[in-house]
Amino acid sequence: MLRLKFVAIFLLLAKLSTCHDLNAFDLIHGDLFESHESRAFEEKFITQKLDQLNIFDDRTWQQRYFSSNQNYTSGSPILLVLGGEWEARPSVIENGFLGQLAANLSAYTIYLEHRFYGQSRPLPDLTLESLSYLTLEQAFEDTAVFVQTLKNQGFDGKWILVGASYSAVMASWARARYPHLYHAAYASGATVLAVIDIPEYFEVMGKAFEDTDPNCPLVIQTGMSQLKDLVQRGESATITSLFNLAEPINLFEPDDVYLLYYTVSQVYGLMVQGADPGTLEAKCSALIAGQDTPLQTFAQVYNDHINNASLSVDASKVVEKYQNTNYTRSFIRQWMFQACTEFGWFNSVFSPNQPFGPIVPLFFLLKFCTSVYGPEFTSERLDAGIERTNMLYGGLNPEVTRVIYTVGSIDPFNPAMLSSDVSADAPTVIIEGGSHCNDLTNPAKPDDPDSFIDARTKVIETLAAWLAVDV
Repeated sequence: MLRLKFVAIFLLLAKLSTCHDLNAFDLIHGDLFESHESRAFEEKFITQKLDQLNIFDDRTWQQRYFSSNQNYTSGSPILLVLGGEWEARPSVIENGFLGQLAANLSAYTIYLEHRFYGQSRPLPDLTLESLSYLTLEQAFEDTAVFVQTLKNQGFDGKWILVGASYSAVMASWARARYPHLYHAAYASGATVLAVIDIPEYFEVMGKAFEDTDPNCPLVIQTGMSQLKDLVQRGESATITSLFNLAEPINLFEPDDVYLLYYTVSQVYGLMVQGADPGTLEAKCSALIAGQDTPLQTFAQVYNDHINNASLSVDASKVVEKYQNTNYTRSFIRQWMFQACTEFGWFNSVFSPNQPFGPIVPLFFLLKFCTSVYGPEFTSERLDAGIERTNMLYGGLNPEVTRVIYTVGSIDPFNPAMLSSDVSADAPTVIIEGGSHCNDLTNPAKPDDPDSFIDARTKVIETLAAWLAVDV
């Protein structure tokens, strides 16, 4: 439902492909970065208040972070990588552009895990009472207290925030909120506009496929049309087999049919959202090669992309899974709580200007909020939360300085991102052919497209120039 390369999600799928409770929502969020073992970073913990906004509440918890002085030279900056809706793993810094940036800046590097994700667990469960402490404002205060604590310990260099996706939003807004703590920020794939729905998500997806090959979206469109015909004819067994579903689909349950359509659409959306240079050409080649049998080809490309994982389209099981108040390997209960209260960023499949047609209305996705968290989590409540978020942080008109934004031209979430510079001191770099955050998550390589090389050069040069500024 939300973002994520929103994800090296396919590593997660490889691990969980035998789990029959995996579903479309699990595809949305997983580790944003690929993970390997790291020897350069030391795991540490810092004591934080449970309620950063209440001076009378003395309850505390342990927030996890990782630090490395491998690239550091005296007087260089501190690079603070903000964790988002995933578990922090420091190898991502070594293996992506983050590590190259840290080396270029000779930076001391810290990776701070977000409260309620990974091993940073302020409370032992995920009840609604516990989740009431999972807010953007509490996370902001965690970060500010963390930085001020380390400053007091002698880390008095210039701090640069770095974030990807949701944590890019945090980096941008935190720089605006606490300019005395953070000298600058690099925000990759920041959806700075809180909005209940981004139906343009699939429009951007369709355009990316069309630009790759004009015949490509036609196969997707025909395949989905033929899938809808199977649904109308009640051919449950055929659909279950074609899409390798975890259990036979109940075509008499409308929510299961919506979830089927959403699952298939989401997988194709993720092909674009997580695309690296050249990968869409391969997808389109496979689709066009099988255009004489569009439904079978449509299903095969879908299955190949998720490593033949068996996804559940039983909507009642999905709700039951995320009603569980225990910590699990999935962070969807936590993330969707944030989405249902402060951000939105849902992506209905209802615009007529995309290959799937209007098949999944927004109300189906919003039912997740009320079904999982309770009847008080209404669209009206979410509208109020979104209005407050945009009022506090400016939406598409943020008042920030020394923040550099990078936006991929084929990132399906870019309708909620900046499309031009905020100011000369807050530039936006549009990366032609860039997907969701892959300028940051992928390592820079000599054979990268010029747009990626130019964007990363701009990031390094801009941050270096800002570091030369004393205030």
